[in-house]
Parts: sequence; C-alpha cells; structure tokens
Amino acid sequence: MPESKQPLAVRIRASEKTRKPAEAFLATDEAVLARITDGIYRQPSSALRELVSNAYDADAREVIILTDAPRFSQISVRDDGNGLSPEVLEHLVTHIGGSLKRNEEGKDLLVTERDNENRSPGGRQLIGKLGIGLFSVAQFTRHFLIITKKKGDGYRTVADITLGSALGHQKSVSPEDGHREIKTGHARIWRERASDRDSQGTEIKLLDLLPRTRAELASNDLWAKVDFEKQEGEVTTVPPAWHIGRMKPKQAELLEVQPQLPWDDDDEPRGRFEKLVKAVRETAESTTDSVDLDILFDRYLQTLWTLSLCAPLEYLEGHPFDLTGGDEFVFYELENRERGQAKRLALAKGDTPRKALRLKTPERIPKDYFRVFMDGVELLRPVLFKDLPKTKTAVKNPILCIGHDTQNFAGKPLELSGGPLVFEAYLFWAPRIIPKQHQGVMLRVGNASGALFDRTFMGYQVSEQTRTRQITAEIFVRDGLDEAINIDRESFNYAHAHYQYLVKWLHSALRQLTNRHKEIGKGKRAEKLATAGQELQGKIDERLESALKERGVEDVPEVVLLDPPKQSEIRTLRRQGTIALRKDKVVPLSTAKHLTGAEAQRRELVEKKAVAIIQLLHGCGLLEKLPYEEQEKLIRDILEILLLES
Repeated sequence: MPESKQPLAVRIRASEKTRKPAEAFLATDEAVLARITDGIYRQPSSALRELVSNAYDADAREVIILTDAPRFSQISVRDDGNGLSPEVLEHLVTHIGGSLKRNEEGKDLLVTERDNENRSPGGRQLIGKLGIGLFSVAQFTRHFLIITKKKGDGYRTVADITLGSALGHQKSVSPEDGHREIKTGHARIWRERASDRDSQGTEIKLLDLLPRTRAELASNDLWAKVDFEKQEGEVTTVPPAWHIGRMKPKQAELLEVQPQLPWDDDDEPRGRFEKLVKAVRETAESTTDSVDLDILFDRYLQTLWTLSLCAPLEYLEGHPFDLTGGDEFVFYELENRERGQAKRLALAKGDTPRKALRLKTPERIPKDYFRVFMDGVELLRPVLFKDLPKTKTAVKNPILCIGHDTQNFAGKPLELSGGPLVFEAYLFWAPRIIPKQHQGVMLRVGNASGALFDRTFMGYQVSEQTRTRQITAEIFVRDGLDEAINIDRESFNYAHAHYQYLVKWLHSALRQLTNRHKEIGKGKRAEKLATAGQELQGKIDERLESALKERGVEDVPEVVLLDPPKQSEIRTLRRQGTIALRKDKVVPLSTAKHLTGAEAQRRELVEKKAVAIIQLLHGCGLLEKLPYEEQEKLIRDILEILLLES
C-alpha cells in the first residue's frame, strides 16, 4: 500500500524507524470547526479548564500548569494520565469534535471503561469531549505541541500542530457519506524513544501565544488605563490590590511594576492558595461592601480563581455535605414537591448531612485523588462556608438547605426526556457571601463545571434581591444533563427536559429556603424583643425603687391594668389593696394600622411605663385622694404628653 494511503497511526508508528514525521491535515465538521476557532471559548481559563478536564478523564492524579507569568511567552499543561496512543491521536486530528468518549469506539481504543462508556478507564465519571476540549486552545494560539506517552511504551509520541483560520486556508472534502468536512491546519507527528517505559502522561505546550491572549493574562488594558489617567492628572482607576506585576512594554524581560502577591516565595503550594483565600476573607472583614474579584485581583489571579472553581477539585474547607452539626449551622432537608416545605434536619454534634441523607457526591474511587498546580500554587475549590462576616441582620447563623432527587420521567419517550436525571444539591445562606462572584447557582456535571455561578438562579423571577445576594448554591448532577450542555460547555440548552426540571426544582428550593429564613428571622426578632423587654422592665423597676427610697418609701405599690375590665374583678382587687385600673382608659390608643412585632413591643413598653408612673405617684401619696376615674385620666394625659412626637 502506498505510504500516503496508509492509516495515520501506521505512519506514526513507522516514524520509530524512519525518523520521518507523519503528516496530516486536521479535519472536522464545518460547523464544529467554525465554532471552535471563532469564539466559543472567551477566556484563558476556558482553555486551561478544558485541558485539565481532559487530564482528569485520562485518570491523571496531578496536573502541572506553567504560564511563564507575567511574560506569557508560552503555556504548558502536563499531566500523569494514561497518555494517547497513535490510534487515538489519529482520531483526534482527523475528527475534531468527534470525541471518542461516551461511544463504543472509545472502549476499543481504551479511552473509556470497557463496561461503561461514561466512565474513564479508571472509573471516573467523564467530564468533557476529548476532541473539542483539546482544540479549545485555538482561541489562544495557532501552534502547539502534544507530547504523550502510555505506560509500558518504549516510545513517546510528539504532535506538532498548526491551526489555520476557519475562514481561510481551508480545503473542503465530501466523504462517501456526503457529509461536508473542512480541513484546516496541519499536524506533524512522530515517535521518540523514551528512557522510562513505566512513565505515562501528556504535556500540551501552547507556543506563540496570540497577542490578545498575552494582553488579557497580563491585564494590559487595566495598566494602560492607569497610565492614561496619570498622564491626564485624574487618577480614578485603582490598580488591583493583588497582582503578578507588569513587564516593561518594549522590554519584555524587565519588570516595570513588582508583583504584589499574598504569599511568600518559600510558601508551600497549598499554603499559597490558602493565603490567596485569606486575602479575600480579610478584605471582606475590613469593608461592608461585597468583595469583587474584578477589583481585588488582576486577570491572571482571576484566571487562577476561576479555574479552581471549575475543575473537579477538593474544597478548601471541606465539602458542604460534610459540615458538622453544632452551633454554627442550621440544616434543612428540601422537599421535591413544588409547594414543599424544607424540614429541619436535626444533626447531633459531629454528624453530617452526608451521613443523615446518604449523599454520595462526589463519587470517589478508593485511593483516588486529583490535584492541580498552577505556577507553584495548588488549586482548591474556594467556596467558603465557615467564619463568614456577620451583619446586623437578625439571622446570624448560616443556613444550609440540602436536597436530592431522582427523576425517571416515566411515560415520556427517551428522545423527549433525555433519560434519567439524578442529582444532589445545596443552597447555602449566610449574611454575606464572599466573594461577590460566588452569589448564585452553579451546575456541576462529573464534579466539574464549565459555567460559573449564575446570579439569576436560572431565571428566578421573585423579587428577592437582598436575599439572593446572600445565597450560594451548587447542583451536582450524578446522571443526566450531558446532552443539554452546549458545545462550549459554558452554557446549556434551556429547552432540554433536564434543564427545565432543574429550573423548577431550584426555584422551589429557593422558596423553601426563603420561607425558613423568614421564619427564623421572625423568631429571632421576637426573642430579641422579649429579651429587650425584660431588660427594660428591670431598668424601670430599679429606677422606680430608687426614686421611692429617696422619698422614704420602702414598699412598691401593686398596680394592675385590666383589659377587658370586669367590674367585679376590679372591686375584688381594690378590696385586697391592689391599685386596679382600666387599661383602655389609661393607655392611649395606637395609630398603627398593623400589629407588627415592633408595634406590639412599643405598646408593651407604654404599659410598663404607665404602671411605673402610677406606682411612683401612689408611692408618693399624690393619687390617693383622687377617684379612680380621675387617676386613669391623669395618667393618660401624662402619657399622651410624653408620647407626643416633635
């Protein structure tokens, strides 16, 4: 068979002896390529997220990202995953967007588990699509290397890939099935002898980064704005508190602005990330405003933070399902009925919602772990639940509402329902959510997410602006929703049955949390009013006794205000020596239209002061000669004068 007609994988393997790279055009469906190369990925964190997801799906345990910050001459992403065989690489470059994951061919090429096409060879729930995810780098460079090796292989495979524009340097082909494909870009692939047969993994080197990518990561627009304002003499833009520094515009090897980072050079990788989060927490403690990462961090640190949110990582403070019962949190279990009411989840000290509700998220394979390092910083999921700043609101303790559901869409055709939907979720309320970017809901599939927190809570229409700014929520989809994820993995097909069901469930959950929050707040306010009333009564009693003692009176007269008054009861009390008066004749009528908690407290206060005035005047012998009706009128007149507003 002529060499040009041989399968690409055969030609790649032949390079072991010939030292001649195998060459091939990149091929994909026309629409897929146009979307990949012309803007579905908008941020640097998107490309990094996709490469990290591919490493996770390849059963990697560690991913190391090096960005050459703040120069950004090139970026590399290296993992210790299963690596790519020449056969997988052939499929990758000739079927961009035609992922081997979640199909039978993936099983044959050992990209997925043999018995489950939705799992990695090691049993992890798959996150992304190998083809599209890898070529997400098209937004940031047209030239990159794939250096990959499988365990036990005596050779590593190197692919040097150059991408063309979706609008130029194309070649159209019509395969036998008549489906139009576009060939754009070029790959040179060869094999090199490896000294360590037992090593494995893949490294993606992004070369010749596009100017706009380097400018974005270096925050050039922000620094340029600061420079312009300095020249104009009106500086209103404050540089970020934390940043990686700034290179001299025409001297790329020299720093013009020194880095300002919250960690020290000798800090361990995890310690660096902990200090980054600590900087956010301390900012929140020093201000009443929401902490905005767009102001606090430069674009590089924002990218680092965003990647830590999206990747399938451990939580910095532990998973919310593993928070323990005690004094700090109030736990509720959400109902799945549309008009359901959250039920109090009484947890003994040390118990967790996971144990009480038998929750499984995230599914962990025994002894499995996944860690990501970016420029010497270990990334962890920075969603915060503990020691959050307090406010003057009545409810001080955080509220954690937890739900789980399995929906089989019984009676609906598979093509309409999309199959089963299984998920677990939490809604976390706190007086202040930090940072601002964590307000909202995030959907996670396979313990990862392409989209950040949705501050609209998937289109929640109820006017709860203050309360929704105090909620962070995550929905962990254990089965389903895959087909509703758009090609960019950063948005969803809103019409899909799974997404629509989650919308209804979330909005019901928000109502349930709101009702419980209002209920707790009402109780706290009533408790506060009662406590305040008791304290005031004590102060009134103390002042009254002191005033009477100054006048030589030791016994405080007993006074009772009756409502509604009964003449026989009044006569009986008066015969027993009690000063009994009619409350409606003593206490002025309230002008308030509604009996709120505050109004009830005000009325009670007026009554207490009325009793104290009567006791003081009687103790001084100033009321004894007046008929009871005159006593009532006099006290009422005094109160009305005291209650007059200026």
